[in-house]
Amino acid sequence: MPQAISRQLASIIDQIPGACGCKDEHSIFLYANQEFKAIAGLRPDEPIAGLTDFDLPGDMAVHAQTFREQDQYVLERKTPMTTFNVYRMKCARINAFLVTKKPFVDLETQTCGVLFHLTDMSALNTGLLGPYRSNAPRVFNDLDQPGGVSYVIAGGDTDLDITRREYEVLFYMLRGATAKRIGDFLSISSRTVEQYVTFLKEKFNVLTKQDLIEKAIQLGYYYVMPESVFRTVTRPPAAHYPRHEAVSSLHSVRGGVRESRPASR
Repeated sequence: MPQAISRQLASIIDQIPGACGCKDEHSIFLYANQEFKAIAGLRPDEPIAGLTDFDLPGDMAVHAQTFREQDQYVLERKTPMTTFNVYRMKCARINAFLVTKKPFVDLETQTCGVLFHLTDMSALNTGLLGPYRSNAPRVFNDLDQPGGVSYVIAGGDTDLDITRREYEVLFYMLRGATAKRIGDFLSISSRTVEQYVTFLKEKFNVLTKQDLIEKAIQLGYYYVMPESVFRTVTRPPAAHYPRHEAVSSLHSVRGGVRESRPASR
């Protein structure tokens, strides 16, 4: 059994709105509130301490390996991570969760591990995901993959100085959208989109658009989602993300299967 956390930390987790809990450095559950246990498929009286993601009785166990790899990413780099997990349940219902993980240390027991929090976005599918099924490129064709997909929210883990708008253009371009299609969705001209593509080719050190697509997928950018997806502002001001670790290190922490996607020119 993993070392228990303090009563004080357990009380805080119980009072945090939404699904919340913590695991030790081996991704073994230490504690979780009732909201998370319900999502995970556990009864209120069932203990979660000592279980792993593989032991969960609900549909979330399908994604156990991805969750554990994300835990290790957070622990090894001592940095928070936010992901957007979208997947189909056995009942064919789409579930979506915004998940934040960060390292923690329980000072009373000296237990360390990962603190996690889930925000259930499933009820907001119409408002949040609906636009992508209608007037935008078919972003969530990714759901056709067995088990769904886990996106890393872009916000810093890259060694390339990529702007928010460049992230948006790259995200849709990797899914086969034309410059006109991307421009219509982002409310910019197709010529402006092509300028962003030129900037991206320079930053990725490639000569052609196809080379850009292949290299971006190889480095793991297919499963990096623009932070602006969760913003209500249609045209946010350009911003540069700070330089950090290469996104290529995120290969093992994103869900789904990486594969080359054809792009419309």
